[in-house]
Amino acid sequence: MASNKLTINNLRPEKGGDPDKYRNALKPSSAELVDQAIQYDTERRTAQTSLEQLRHQVSDLQTHVIAPKKKAGEEVPTETVGQLKQWKSDINRLSDEVKEWEKKRNEVLAKMNDLLAGVDLYESTSITKDSPAAPTNDASNNCEQEDTSTHANTNGVQILKRLESTEAAAIRHQSSAEPSLPLLSPEQIKTIPPERILNLNVGVLGHVDTGKTSLVKTLSSVLSTAALDKSKQSRARGITLDLGFSAFLLPLPDHLKNETIGDDVNSSSGSSSENSSEPQSQKSELQQKYDLLQVTLVDCPGHASLIRTIIGGAQIIDMVLLVVDATKGMQTQTAECLVIAEMTTRNLIVVLNKVDLFPEDEREERIRIAEKKMRAALRGTKFENAIMVGISACVGGEKVAAIGGLSGESSHLAGTQNIHGLLEILQSHMRAPNRDVKPSSDRFHFAVDHCFPIKGQGTVLTGTCLSGSARPNDMIEFPTLATQKKIKGLQMFRRKANVVQQGDRAGICVSNFDAKLMERGIIASPGTVKLIRGAIAVVRKVRFFKGALHSGAKFHISVGHTTVMASVTFWGAREIAQQAELASEEAENPKTNNKSNQQITLGHSSLGGSADLAGLPRLKFDWNQDFVHQDDYLDTLPTDTLEAKPKSSDDILPPLHWARIEFLTPVYCPMDSLVIGSRLDTEVNANACRLAFSGRLVARYDAKTDDKRLRTYTNKEKIGRVCRLGDPFRRNDDNLIVRYEVFGTDLFKKETNMSQFVGLIVETERGDKGSIQSSFGTSGKFRVNFPAGTDVKEGDPLYLRFKRYANDPKKAIHQDTELPAARTGSRVDPPVKKKKNKQKNGVHTDVAAEEDIPDSATSEERFGDIEKLKGDVLANGKHTMAIVSGLFSMEDDIGKYNGRKVVSLDTEEEGVVDGSFGKMGKCKVSFKDGISAAPGSGVRMQPI
Repeated sequence: MASNKLTINNLRPEKGGDPDKYRNALKPSSAELVDQAIQYDTERRTAQTSLEQLRHQVSDLQTHVIAPKKKAGEEVPTETVGQLKQWKSDINRLSDEVKEWEKKRNEVLAKMNDLLAGVDLYESTSITKDSPAAPTNDASNNCEQEDTSTHANTNGVQILKRLESTEAAAIRHQSSAEPSLPLLSPEQIKTIPPERILNLNVGVLGHVDTGKTSLVKTLSSVLSTAALDKSKQSRARGITLDLGFSAFLLPLPDHLKNETIGDDVNSSSGSSSENSSEPQSQKSELQQKYDLLQVTLVDCPGHASLIRTIIGGAQIIDMVLLVVDATKGMQTQTAECLVIAEMTTRNLIVVLNKVDLFPEDEREERIRIAEKKMRAALRGTKFENAIMVGISACVGGEKVAAIGGLSGESSHLAGTQNIHGLLEILQSHMRAPNRDVKPSSDRFHFAVDHCFPIKGQGTVLTGTCLSGSARPNDMIEFPTLATQKKIKGLQMFRRKANVVQQGDRAGICVSNFDAKLMERGIIASPGTVKLIRGAIAVVRKVRFFKGALHSGAKFHISVGHTTVMASVTFWGAREIAQQAELASEEAENPKTNNKSNQQITLGHSSLGGSADLAGLPRLKFDWNQDFVHQDDYLDTLPTDTLEAKPKSSDDILPPLHWARIEFLTPVYCPMDSLVIGSRLDTEVNANACRLAFSGRLVARYDAKTDDKRLRTYTNKEKIGRVCRLGDPFRRNDDNLIVRYEVFGTDLFKKETNMSQFVGLIVETERGDKGSIQSSFGTSGKFRVNFPAGTDVKEGDPLYLRFKRYANDPKKAIHQDTELPAARTGSRVDPPVKKKKNKQKNGVHTDVAAEEDIPDSATSEERFGDIEKLKGDVLANGKHTMAIVSGLFSMEDDIGKYNGRKVVSLDTEEEGVVDGSFGKMGKCKVSFKDGISAAPGSGVRMQPI
């Protein structure tokens, strides 16, 4: 049993093992060895985890505490040194524990191997090439109308033969012990109409040289002429330069048969689809429409300079295999591929390739460490719980498998490890793809990735149907070429098809078309794809992008297979957040039926690359909505935008924004398309994410006609103060003494034309609102009416808040606030002093003794400011007089206030009013003992 040597993975269910199989194979007296091995391995793994944590803590302490202090010449604290020694001691202890538990585990495994010697555990599950379930070479029906590589790996038998190869003998015990996938015979495939085969597009993404193409070669049973780096340049350079397409077919998995199409479209964004409101009768279970499942592998380049091709390929996929070099872990392009996957799909499997490079005695532990590092890298993404599997797509060298044997150059087939484990995981974790419930020919969009002529037939366009459907004799449009052609024929799986629908991988044949005119792009229903020079989009920043997004900056914008430069301006974060908040409240309270807020929805399902999967809501842009001006993209919203709520996982996402995208080169694309903004001018070798934001095109934008339609504004605020109060009233509803009329100053200059400000609303600090009625005097003062009254005091501030639109040539003032309803009151009459009747020279004369002084002047305090100091200087160095402004207005008779006490707010020195000073309401205040307060300081005139 040398080739079937038992390892701990055979006993670990999470690694595909089956401990019960070995319990049953052993004698009852020895069955407990299985549990002992599992227990010892669990103890070893627990000790190993603690060991790694301690090592990490020691590294952090040395790097961030001890090393900086030594570099600065400072002494390391004694307690820090003691902590370090303790941790190192614990590390030595745990290392010994790990070795001890591993030794015990291996001893038990050795006993089990001795007891199982000569027992063939795999006879019942192994499949050879003679198995009746295995397909023959006739199964190489192509999913496209391209030629098939006759020397390629053309059926599932080759996969099994590799597992039986000499190179794979060392790992046969892993693959054979696992259930084999049901492979299809040619007879089975031929009996199924193409329309009954469901196509699932799986993108194979990852850093360059991680073995993506080798994995595709290992898995595929159907190859196109564009598969496996067949171009001369790719073979010369040894890397993938273009998209490659290949496939394998399976029976429809049981767990998919009862799933419905289109009912899980919006699971990634947490919103309900419009389709969810459709009757169940309009939804079809997969088993009612399909009999077979074809998995189309989209092999994407990994080189950093080919990011445009990767973005284009990722937008036609349903799920992702993220291939990672297990010996290197997360690399720069791995991170970028992860970001692209987050935008374009909802299902991802991490494939840790090249595990054969780990020493056999350390392989299990090294794979576990690699998984742990990848799990940490995925934390915070929507794939943080993604399934991971360790494999070797090509034991002994990736280039041999990727290139060798394509054209009969070599008959050598390299060995593999755990490919069956990957296939099992892939099959069990497939999810129902997003598809239109009722595809329409009116919204047919087809992503073309290759174009070539066939003599005597016409030109074939191969690609993926993104939406809608098409049939022979339908007219299709080539938007970039401004021409239309009739569909001559359709093929799927190298067989004639009557219709292609969303998600299908197909070949479309047209006549009288030069294949050299088009390499890749979009074909569509006539009139559905327009040339656009600019667009309004709802966008979200990629949280891994470290730079700021500046309005007016230029970005590389990718739409499908097209990437062009564009200038982008951001705004509207606050308004979208408020809109989303209202929509969320309505979802929680379905009784509310405010249709004006029901604008955040998700529409029909669509293939990968959908803005729905990127978490971008389907918003309708309102040209009449006002938006506060933003200089740049806001990484976080102001705290006053929304009410404080407990943080959720969505709070870590950057906020949504509106963006104006002005393409420097016009592009052909439909509205609702996913766009990806990048900074591809960043240094390729820099360890930084170049993908900046994703977006959904919402509306067309033409700078010439639409620039003035955008209602962006800037908030403005001017502050004045109350200089005089009107008559007091007792408000009827609460008996509060209020003023319905006050007089203000400091908002306008005396030469200001007040007519343009009449009717504007001002506010007090307490929120009382009044409207400006007219000017008051000639010094810029104004009269304000408060319909609900106000208890404001003299000297209190008055706020004039308004907004000014950026595109308004008149720079007019706009206000959204409204006056409150009127609240009436009864006037409080001031006390009337009786006139004294004096007689002079026999003539009676009426004299009003202080009757002209208003009640407010005697009952309320007034405040002013010292403008300058005058008068004699006393021995103590103080001036005896100060000139004060703000206590009186121009209309006041200051002489009637002579003798009123005035107190300095800073020094509490007391003086008295001593007459007017000029004609602007200023007065003289005498200080018997002098005043030391500085000019500009405040004073208070006390009431009587």
